[in-house]
Amino acid sequence: MAIHLLGIRHHGPGSCRNVLNYLQELQPDLILVEGPAEAEALLACVGNPQMVPPVALLAYQPDEPQRAVFYPFAEFSPEWQAMRYAVQNGVPLRFFDLPLVYSMALRKQEELKASEELTESVDGQTDPTETAPTETEAIEMEAAEMEATEETVTAAEEKKEESIGDPFDWLARAAGCTDGESWWEMMIEHRKESEDIFQAVKEAVTALREELSGQTSARDLLREAWMRKMIRAAQKENFERIAVVCGAWHVPALEDMPKVKEDNALLKGLPKVKIECTWIPWTYNRLALRSGYGAGIESPGWYHYLWHHPEDDGTLWISRIASLLRQKNMDISVAHVIETVRLAQATAALRNLPYPSLNEYNEAVTTVMGFGDDILLQIIREELIISNRLGSVPDNVPKVPLLVDVEKTQKSLRVPFTAEIKELILDLRKPNDLERSIFFHRLQLLGIDWAIHGEIDGKGTFKEQWTLYHKPEQIINIIERAIWGNTVMEATQKYLQATMEEIFHIPELTALLNEVLPADLPALVEAMTVRLDALSAASTDILEMMEAIPGLVNIVRYGNVRNLDFSKVGSMLEAMVARILAGGVLVCINIDEEAASGLLDKLVATDYALSILNREELNRMWRNFICQIRSSANVHPLLSGYATRLLNDKGEITMEEMQDTLSYYSSVGNSPADMAYWFEGFLRSSGSVLLLDDRLWNLVNTWVCAQEQETFMELLPILRRTFSEFTSAERRKLGEKARHAGTATARPLAGTEDLNLDREEAARVIPVIRQLLGLETK
Repeated sequence: MAIHLLGIRHHGPGSCRNVLNYLQELQPDLILVEGPAEAEALLACVGNPQMVPPVALLAYQPDEPQRAVFYPFAEFSPEWQAMRYAVQNGVPLRFFDLPLVYSMALRKQEELKASEELTESVDGQTDPTETAPTETEAIEMEAAEMEATEETVTAAEEKKEESIGDPFDWLARAAGCTDGESWWEMMIEHRKESEDIFQAVKEAVTALREELSGQTSARDLLREAWMRKMIRAAQKENFERIAVVCGAWHVPALEDMPKVKEDNALLKGLPKVKIECTWIPWTYNRLALRSGYGAGIESPGWYHYLWHHPEDDGTLWISRIASLLRQKNMDISVAHVIETVRLAQATAALRNLPYPSLNEYNEAVTTVMGFGDDILLQIIREELIISNRLGSVPDNVPKVPLLVDVEKTQKSLRVPFTAEIKELILDLRKPNDLERSIFFHRLQLLGIDWAIHGEIDGKGTFKEQWTLYHKPEQIINIIERAIWGNTVMEATQKYLQATMEEIFHIPELTALLNEVLPADLPALVEAMTVRLDALSAASTDILEMMEAIPGLVNIVRYGNVRNLDFSKVGSMLEAMVARILAGGVLVCINIDEEAASGLLDKLVATDYALSILNREELNRMWRNFICQIRSSANVHPLLSGYATRLLNDKGEITMEEMQDTLSYYSSVGNSPADMAYWFEGFLRSSGSVLLLDDRLWNLVNTWVCAQEQETFMELLPILRRTFSEFTSAERRKLGEKARHAGTATARPLAGTEDLNLDREEAARVIPVIRQLLGLETK
């Protein structure tokens, strides 16, 4: 009975070809592959014509789907070719790595232990004399602790990896290579003669493990103990030729087996969790990251080329690069291709390499085609070196019902998962585009970020822009949401129903309802409307109501577009505006600048929303509220200034009334800051109004010119902030208007002809105003 240990790297065309050749020559009667035992039931899918790599085994805890691990495979993965060989030749194949029911339970224990240690250290540093934190502080502290826990676990894992490092770096130093990856690339992946290659790998790794004794991680020791247990079990079944495909680092540990009781003692009492497995499509882009096995590679597209064209001298590879660059409208000739191949081969010879590697080809492309600029490598990297290849899995692979419904809907709407980023402009007047929009909105509400809603130019309501980008992690998100329902519609409704019950603030619920409307969930919309009505009836917070009004207006308007009945929301909106009218002035009195600034934003948003809705009763109540702000005492001048301007725009006050309000705030009894705040509110986003309304211009210009120099310098920071909100074109035109006002006699404001104005003093202010507006002084 012979055990044949084939030490490999998890992704590599050289290792892959060596394994396949060895298996064809050996013709084993059992193959053991490093992989999770839970996935053995899925091995039959490997021979299905619909199974096209790259693919990955996804293992997850059903009760905590976010705890998951991926085992990705490409065509050039030795394990994949071993599985293909076993299925095609009817050879039994077993995964013999430590089962995930144990390894994921151990990982969970480690995370909990790290979290407990952090909590204990934080508790030990707490000062018993400190007062209890407020609710806000408690939430912030909890968030900080969670973030610190994640950082601690990550740091512990990184520290462990750093302590062990890449053992092949030692061999790389002896061979004059930069690191272990490049050594393996040169010695194994590009090696043409594979005779005794596995024996050589075993001897090299044995020497390394002897030199680095004691640096194998605890997890690897457990895995190797389990692997030996599985090998012993296979030996008892009287197989004659057992091929073992595993990572090269494990080969010495599987060659010299300790006593059975030592391995049993090591494996005794391991914790367990429940695990489920499935196949999912993978991408070369994700294969380039260190996920799952931690065996990421930097150039999967290059390895794909090496696997399919092992005899190519580089001409085909460089020709593909030339073709890609020509598609980008670059002038690349056949001579460029010839010279690039020659330069790569010459560089490899100078470096004592038998064949050019990817580095040599990249350097040659940079020199010949890029004229020394490596900008071309960015294009080549995305399209060829990494590639955007996406795999596929059979329809009969075990899947949660929600994922089946997602894929079924994608197929009917012709929007499958793709490796590349795809942009879509949907016309909601077309039935298929409307169904796509509803599907995308539902996925977004479930927290599945495959389709991202973007902004589109124009104000039409019948077009939407979406960006589709598939990431394998989105499968995990779908599995997580599968507990809420078997279809996208059912899961979305139940998930949001539970989310809605946890919301107690009107603006938050209004925002969620706005997101739900395009998803075509009428039952959920009705339930959310009822809850919104209950919250609004119980609320006494004026600011909360004011913040909710724009969202409610949008709901009422959206109902008209989609033919939905939101009369209840309309009645709720009227009730809120009436309650704001009754008690809203109180929140504007005796407040500081920060509170006034926040309130001003709410006033602006509310006024804009109600203006768009254009309901006479609502507009009348809102105008009455704005009048109260303008005329009430102790209202912050920022709000009073905005209210005055707003009433002037709506034609509710005369020029004389507006001038009276200005005279009041610019009187001797008020501070310069109050004057400036009033004008800041008065001029809020009104650059165009100043240009078009000469009466308003004269009012502002007269006030600015009448200020003493000392007072003006105090007002300058606030005025600068006010004018900075105008567009550059508005500031330029205002400067031109100010220049003309300084060179000619300014038209006096009605009723001010008899005022004793110092024209000379006023002219001295003009250069300062020009500087304020960002104009050159002349």
